[in-house]
Amino acid sequence: MLTDVRMPKLGMSMKKGTIQHWLVAEGQPIEKDQPLFELHTDKVNAIVDAPASGVLGRVVVPDGGERPVGGLLAVIGEAGDTFPTVDELLGSAAAAGPPAGRGDGAAAAGVAPAAAGAAPSSAGAVHASPAARRRAKELGVDIAQVPPREPGKRVSSDDVEEFAAGAAAPNGHATTPTGAAGAPGRTIPFEGIRRVVAERLHESLQTMAQLTISRETEVAGLVARRRQLAPGFEAATGVHLTYTDLLIHEVARLLGEHGLLNSTLVDGSILVSDEVHMGFAVALADGLIVPVIRDVHRLSLGDIARERVELATKAQAGTLTLEEIEGGTFTISNLGAFGADTFTPIINPPQCAILGTGRIVEKPAVVDGEVVARPAMWLSLTFDHRLVDGAPAANFLQALAERMA
Repeated sequence: MLTDVRMPKLGMSMKKGTIQHWLVAEGQPIEKDQPLFELHTDKVNAIVDAPASGVLGRVVVPDGGERPVGGLLAVIGEAGDTFPTVDELLGSAAAAGPPAGRGDGAAAAGVAPAAAGAAPSSAGAVHASPAARRRAKELGVDIAQVPPREPGKRVSSDDVEEFAAGAAAPNGHATTPTGAAGAPGRTIPFEGIRRVVAERLHESLQTMAQLTISRETEVAGLVARRRQLAPGFEAATGVHLTYTDLLIHEVARLLGEHGLLNSTLVDGSILVSDEVHMGFAVALADGLIVPVIRDVHRLSLGDIARERVELATKAQAGTLTLEEIEGGTFTISNLGAFGADTFTPIINPPQCAILGTGRIVEKPAVVDGEVVARPAMWLSLTFDHRLVDGAPAANFLQALAERMA
């Protein structure tokens, strides 16, 4: 009896996943609940366990392949079984759809969170993106020989192309690839996190009535508070105090007074959450991700800073779990460190609002008839106009500005 291995559903928003690396080769024995393959989604990496014991008889989706949730990935059988070909399996899967049950392992395989970069159990495994593995096969490059640009990071398709170009060039130097139009350039695969982010942002704009209001505000109080707390903060908490920590702390408490901005649309009703689970955007090499600090309105500033550092570190390493990226009720995106003044943030569904903050710069201000320099920053609040009107959104920005002045 054959047992299907199908794409599991990790989280309510997951629609598809990518097989990053099979940990068991076709034809090898496998035990139930043994790690079978490494899965990459738009949010997390995970190790998927085998749904049954036997032999991995036929792999339908190779490393780097993508399938929707429920899609057939492989079949497990007994030693000596005659396994259908890939074409036969794909043909029967398309005709039958998701199975009612082929063997006792037809349900989605068990999944355990995986540390990105955690070494799979098979020998010679390399931490590389699906695109990099696919590109290496196309170029005939041994992926194990390709070094990542930064130690500890996974090998990217760009790393593979540079390695291949350097090996092919007569003088050992990389050549410039040719773009689709024939002009010098390089091709970046539109896939992985970058593609998923694009799809989610496009969907967000298509399904919400998004409006952004912005204001420049003096933040002398915010700057003074950080200056006052910073000297002893790191010694007391073990982390460096940032403006993001202070913003999360202030916004979390302010949302209790402006509940509509901490709401979502559920079954035709506006659900205002009593809890504040704050998302904060983290930029990655191939996209962005939004970890969530839970119950942030109950946390001290020190706890917020520690949580922020821990989650940001996990985000960069690719080791965030589903619990750490789902369930957010509001998001802050701070681009001040990148030199941005103001921008239009896009809402992270199903939330109804996101706050964008820019850099802090000295600006001239008139105080008691004299022109003086005061620190100022731009605040940009994007909200779903179906749930929140302009006046309460502006009131929220006004209240936040007063807390930072």
